[in-house]
Amino acid sequence: METNPNEAIPNLTPVKLDKDGNVNLEVITTEETAKYREIAKSLEPSDVNSILNYGSEAQNSMEKYSNDFLASVRTYNSGEVGGLINELLTELNYIDVSELEQSGFKSFISRIPFLKNLVVDVKKLFQKYDVVVNNIDKITNKIKAGRLNSIKDNTALQTMFDSNVSYIKQMEDLIISGQLRYNELQLKLAEMEGRPADYQDYEIADLRDFTSRLDKRLADMKIVRFIMLQSLAQIRVVQNNNTSIAEKAQSIVSTTIPVWKNQLTIAVALQRQKANVEMQKKVSDTTNTILQKNAEMLKQNSIDVAKENEKTVVSLETLKMTTSSLIETLNEVKQIHEAGAQSRKVLDGELKTLEAELKKNVTRVS
Repeated sequence: METNPNEAIPNLTPVKLDKDGNVNLEVITTEETAKYREIAKSLEPSDVNSILNYGSEAQNSMEKYSNDFLASVRTYNSGEVGGLINELLTELNYIDVSELEQSGFKSFISRIPFLKNLVVDVKKLFQKYDVVVNNIDKITNKIKAGRLNSIKDNTALQTMFDSNVSYIKQMEDLIISGQLRYNELQLKLAEMEGRPADYQDYEIADLRDFTSRLDKRLADMKIVRFIMLQSLAQIRVVQNNNTSIAEKAQSIVSTTIPVWKNQLTIAVALQRQKANVEMQKKVSDTTNTILQKNAEMLKQNSIDVAKENEKTVVSLETLKMTTSSLIETLNEVKQIHEAGAQSRKVLDGELKTLEAELKKNVTRVS
């Protein structure tokens, strides 16, 4: 049976520490055992801080590198790239080629004094296009800078990736060494618990507590190792995102922007061409409209003048109305005079009666 040279060869090397953090001490060689015992020699039950300090140098080194990376990385990030692209799209959407329609007619109308305030100045329209193009050039430069920053970030992230791989290897050595030391102490504890008369109670209790704390420390280190393994995949995802962002930025700068500017130039030229034709048509239409309006106005004015010339100074209807009103006025005045005379006669009679009663009553009093 022929062997395919491209076929992946399975890894048959025994694993000392699997992905779940389980240690297989049976595959450790004598030389490796000596190395791991040297690493774990600081784990002494007589030193209460030896477990706390175990692996601290590696953790401090990793923390320092992370801090240095965060301090050196630029404030630029993928969110800023997305913002720049959105800003660019906003500028592109700000351009509406349909705004150029009828621009020639607007230019013609703007020359008419009493209509020029009713339309948009065509110069301002094209000035807006010039401003947008300048803004796009500025944004394009920012996107170019953003692309370079994405590449720089990926370089820094690769350094971080390599450092994490080295840190994981250190953690694995610490875990294997600690597990080897833990097994040795477990055997020692079992021996002491089997011969309690040969040891003080506190010695057995201290060793039992030490092995328990060491087991917890190893569990914590396994969790940290697992998190660091996850971080490798996370870094790759971030790097892939940065690569996608850089590629998109490059595509916009090298393809989208030149094509858009080219098409905008053609659109402006075509609309100006269309505007010239529309202007000529509008001039003819306006001339016809003015002639028709003038003809209609001349006809109506002539009719109105003829009607007014045929009328008398004062119409018969007006004379009838004023005569009727005058007669009504005279009749009402006559009625008012007659009513006033009658009222005075009644008043005289009443006054004589009141005077007689007054004299009569005055005499009685005397």
